[in-house]
Amino acid sequence: MKKTPIRSYRLFHIPGVRTIPAAMAIIMLCMHTGHAQDTGTGLDFLNISPSTSLLGISEAQTATPSGAGSIYSNPALLAFEERSVLDFSYTLWIADVQNQFAAASFRRGHSAIAFGIYNSSSDEFEARDQAGPPAGVFSIGYLSISGAYAYRLGALAVGVTGQYLREEVFQHRANGYSLSFGSALSLFNNRVRTGMALMNVGEMQDLNEEATLLPTTLRFGVDAQLIDFTTARLDDLPILVSLHADYVQPLEDSPSSDFIGSDRRDPFFNVGITADIADTFQLRSGYKFGPTERPFSFGAGIMIEPAKINYALVPFTTGFGTVHSIGLQYFF
Repeated sequence: MKKTPIRSYRLFHIPGVRTIPAAMAIIMLCMHTGHAQDTGTGLDFLNISPSTSLLGISEAQTATPSGAGSIYSNPALLAFEERSVLDFSYTLWIADVQNQFAAASFRRGHSAIAFGIYNSSSDEFEARDQAGPPAGVFSIGYLSISGAYAYRLGALAVGVTGQYLREEVFQHRANGYSLSFGSALSLFNNRVRTGMALMNVGEMQDLNEEATLLPTTLRFGVDAQLIDFTTARLDDLPILVSLHADYVQPLEDSPSSDFIGSDRRDPFFNVGITADIADTFQLRSGYKFGPTERPFSFGAGIMIEPAKINYALVPFTTGFGTVHSIGLQYFF
């Protein structure tokens, strides 16, 4: 089905969520031809976690292991996984943007190695520069192919991720690379974990005339088991409540996928909470502090050995829509 036609000279006056991806594409093209400045980076998809479980806790992720998804949050956490895992997720972002993720993490002794692919795309937009028939159909797409290695020595783990990046906007193409570095420390008999990660350090080729900036961030996080109790009325059902928190400092002037208009280098906080019931069911919720259009998130998971199914829901508050994500993990 064709999406709403876009006339470039009326781009900012047409209401409707379906115009947003096209608007992003045209803005980027303007930026790279010198007609607009400080419009940021289309590679902001790297700021959106590909992991369904992490979306459910508002991406409070720097100290929270998430299977192979840790490639894109903190590679050191791969070494804290107890088993190898295959990880798949599909996220329907607002404005019909689709994010697909597939990865595998292999745990061996004190180390772990992982490989992943993360794609974000939206297509079938009619290009118009004047009234009348469309000049054609265009799409926007972003791709990351990654590899990561982590090593754990006692309570400390370190890791590194390397990415090949590709962006496609209209008829323009550009390739690039990035590196991410992480560390994590387990404390108090594994009840508390801290993490630090420097994400997306690298560069892109020119897209038309200028290179797109990478969304480089410095993150600090904590994951703490707050309450561990057994219910007396539900056949001694064990419940573990955990807190997840991140402090995020952007290092480049990149816009948020939340469509916010604030200082793009302002730090912000993400906080999440998880209730793990009998190591079988998980309930999740999170909150983003700051000028975001998606402050709340919710999620759930069910473990059916050796697989786990995850779901996340992220509502936008200003009419952009609601994000739905579903993920499957297979442990071996």
